Amino acid sequence: MAIPILMPKVSFVVTEGTIIEWLKKPGDSITKGEYILTVETEKATVDVESPGTGILGPFLAPKGTTVPVTTTIGYILSEGEVSPKLDLALTPSNQEEAAMPVENEALSQGSPEKEQEKGGEGQRVKVSPLAKRMAKEIGIDLSKVKGTGPDGRIQLEDIQAFAKTQASTEQKLQEQTQALPKDQTLQAMPSSEAGTGLEGELQELSNLQRVSAERMAQSFHTAPHFYLNVQVDMSQTVVMRESLLPDIEAKTEVRLSYTDILLLAVCRALKLHPTLNATFDNGKIYRYKDVNLSLAVDTPRGLIAPVIHKIDQLSLPEIAQKRADLVKQAQNNRLSFDDLSGGTFTISNLGMFGIDVFNAIINPPQAAILAVGRIAKRPVVINEILELRSTMWLSLSVDHRVADGAEGARFLQDLVNYLENPYRILFK
Repeated sequence: MAIPILMPKVSFVVTEGTIIEWLKKPGDSITKGEYILTVETEKATVDVESPGTGILGPFLAPKGTTVPVTTTIGYILSEGEVSPKLDLALTPSNQEEAAMPVENEALSQGSPEKEQEKGGEGQRVKVSPLAKRMAKEIGIDLSKVKGTGPDGRIQLEDIQAFAKTQASTEQKLQEQTQALPKDQTLQAMPSSEAGTGLEGELQELSNLQRVSAERMAQSFHTAPHFYLNVQVDMSQTVVMRESLLPDIEAKTEVRLSYTDILLLAVCRALKLHPTLNATFDNGKIYRYKDVNLSLAVDTPRGLIAPVIHKIDQLSLPEIAQKRADLVKQAQNNRLSFDDLSGGTFTISNLGMFGIDVFNAIINPPQAAILAVGRIAKRPVVINEILELRSTMWLSLSVDHRVADGAEGARFLQDLVNYLENPYRILFK
């Protein structure tokens, strides 16, 4: 029996994925668990394992295809078995993308083009998902684009060609405008629909960047954020790290970082304040039993937040080892789906870039995120005496639907207490 290959679902917030590359070709023998293709989701670019053993079928969704998660994109067959045909158009999402009514802007504005474009309103235009997305981002009316794909389907190349032609037309118009007398300049200026006429380069977002931007915008506009900032005296943490560093490095071959200590301290504080280890779901607050910390990692493909699961069950050396492995895998685009799912709270550290303090946007569907600045020598008053101490700024962003300012402040109080007395975090 044919085994379907599905577009994987990384987590419940992931809705679609894009096929980057098939690592095997039709007719190849494959075994269960072997990597067979690479896909890009809103979380990251990852390799997908084969769901079974057999022969890769002849019908595969082509490279660049974007489909909803759980959509069948290929089959694994037994010897001599006939493969079912793929029909990606059967999924509702693809039907919407492939043939979506496009309203002619000229008609809606009542322009002189109305008579000439009489059949344009509500017409169904066949367009690939990537082409539709790019057209929307740069403001191109799809009814004006001629598709060169099968049955007149508009492809990404058609959008790029149309945009290039449009830019060339705008440039010529700008040159003509500059040559006109001043009293005629206003009449010859390009309209807002044509663009600004400024020189530049159009850069298409990757699927990861696009979806990340959409999710952050949604989070910022739907979750009422509030922010709490506090400065921490890290003197004792600096001392503890220096004392533990040789032993942990010898044991794990990983250099203990301040982030590792911070991860454990945040875990301990969240166990005392489970309200922040939660999500807002359909008018209700869901508190997670496990503490799964997401750590924002800068990669060549964009920001990724791999997850350290059940971190409250790990020792400091184990956290250091896990953190180092996840960062390496993230930078090499080798994270598994488990590594990217199930986060309950996020830490974003920009201290290595010399940033002192910043406010972060909550990573949905979580309820809070901690922004971490650099550790630096700063003047502080100790017992009415001005001293230089190693301090660090922490900024907590909280969804006000889940917790109020007092709860957020109590969480920061306990976190500061852990970091200023760091040996306490080593004991559960």
